[in-house]
Amino acid sequence: MRKTLLVLFVFALIFNSTIILGNDIPPLQKEIFGARNKVMPALVHIQPVVTDFRTGKMVKQSVVGSGVIFHADGYVVTNYHVAGKADRIICTLGDKEQVKAELVGGDPSTDVAIIKLDLSEYNGKLNVAEFGDSDTLQVGQYVLAMGSPLALSRSVSCGVISTTDRYFPGETRLPSGERTGIYNNWIQTDAAINPGNSGGPLVDLDGKVIGINSRATMFANNIGFAIPVNIVKEVVDQILVNGKVLRSWIGVRCQALQDLEGWFGTDRDKGVLVASVATRSPAEEAGLEAGDIILEINNDPVSARFEEQLPNFYKKIADYPIGSDIQMVVQRGEENISINVLTHELGEIMGEDLECKDWGFTVKAITTQMAVENQLDDTLGVLVAGVKRVGAGADGNLGRGDVIREINEIVIDNFQEFYNKYIELTNSKADRVLLTIESSGNTRYVLLKVDFDKISESEVNND
Repeated sequence: MRKTLLVLFVFALIFNSTIILGNDIPPLQKEIFGARNKVMPALVHIQPVVTDFRTGKMVKQSVVGSGVIFHADGYVVTNYHVAGKADRIICTLGDKEQVKAELVGGDPSTDVAIIKLDLSEYNGKLNVAEFGDSDTLQVGQYVLAMGSPLALSRSVSCGVISTTDRYFPGETRLPSGERTGIYNNWIQTDAAINPGNSGGPLVDLDGKVIGINSRATMFANNIGFAIPVNIVKEVVDQILVNGKVLRSWIGVRCQALQDLEGWFGTDRDKGVLVASVATRSPAEEAGLEAGDIILEINNDPVSARFEEQLPNFYKKIADYPIGSDIQMVVQRGEENISINVLTHELGEIMGEDLECKDWGFTVKAITTQMAVENQLDDTLGVLVAGVKRVGAGADGNLGRGDVIREINEIVIDNFQEFYNKYIELTNSKADRVLLTIESSGNTRYVLLKVDFDKISESEVNND
């Protein structure tokens, strides 16, 4: 009897397993398989070689990321922090064939970049993923995160959307130093997103890309972030047409009005509070002041009661054509006034880098945006990007963020003048160099004592 029952039990297990694994697949499982099959063949494993100047010397390193093919000509969307600074890019496609790729353009402000596959020697079939609509997403909706987490290529994780408008207060910067997240919020999901997933697609159960994985957190489980695909589509279109993203800029920083409405006397959900105005910016020239409440832009009411509304406000200004004359209604004290602001082009976020190997540090050209973000009076001189632990710069207490204004009491106006002077002094083996430094509004001097014998010995040991 026991033997008969055991046989029946085993038969039942086999029968049920056959049903589950056969034709009678649960509906949710079918949808997951369908979404996977649509997008997985378009998934790309990306291995770029990037250059890093933050340690005080130029370091080339191989990193790992992900991407997804979105155009039949071989265009791939990924993260700026994956490929935006790449010197060389190798991609592995869905059929495990490797091809080279080149950077088409990138946008650090949204952490989006486009690369193009070199298909000249590729004979396989290129699969293309379809973009969806991130404005239709709902909290609790099932999604798949695809990519190469921790360099484990062609991985899929499943979860739900935790929120559609996650905002990160304060300064959010990419590994290369640029600010990001200025013009967008993030999709938060509990589908596992780890380092290496960056640039891979976040996919809905219709098999459409609704986000690009961008951020992982090391401080909590099941919390990952993706850039909404509607933002990605706008950036992609501009890069393919213009080679870069063109944005208007007026030079204001704003903050949420929550808890301050009573103090400033504004109505609930009405207005955007100006926290600061950049020196010599269009906003300053137009007369905007810290403490102003912007109520309307071109007769369109604006509001930022909560922090997550700030990116929409910045994007509204950025989306105007460069050189637009925008009219603002501003509450100042107890009266409303009209102010016209002429928008300027945002311009490059970060400047060109240089390794000063003999002096033991790296510098960066100062762009207008860098001057604004670092609260500099102008773009004159060069910014110290990093200082080696051992070298003339470290011995002289040179610091990251210092601005070099003069070399040997000769004024340095720009990056090219610094470069020319550096080459002249190193070629002549000058072992004493005086730098005039500005830092936090103060001026000081740094004497570089360059030991060329020690530098040569170090280079031999490194070889």
